[in-house]
Amino acid sequence: MGCFKGVVAVGYINEAIDEGNPLRTLETLLLPTANISDVDPAHAQHYQDVLYHAKSQKLGDSESVSKVLWLDEIQQAVDEANVDEDRAKQYGLFNLGSICEKRLGFISLA
Repeated sequence: MGCFKGVVAVGYINEAIDEGNPLRTLETLLLPTANISDVDPAHAQHYQDVLYHAKSQKLGDSESVSKVLWLDEIQQAVDEANVDEDRAKQYGLFNLGSICEKRLGFISLA
């Protein structure tokens, strides 16, 4: 039964990622059935960005048999986002732009 609940949580999380609403994504990450650890509500936008990027990468991979992020991939993305946030605090950055650019490969147009 627990496995089924995890699959349902995966569906909710992936839907929220696709919606692009950080608060909705946060809400789904906090579902008890998802069992995602170390989720900090203050990082909602960054979780959304990192998860969206991870899912986009997966969708672009022609060898990937799955088009959704599974719980282990979601946990990995949350962990990476937390590391980004920790680095930002360590370096006294108020904007994660430079870290995001390095991690996600974004090109700043500003």
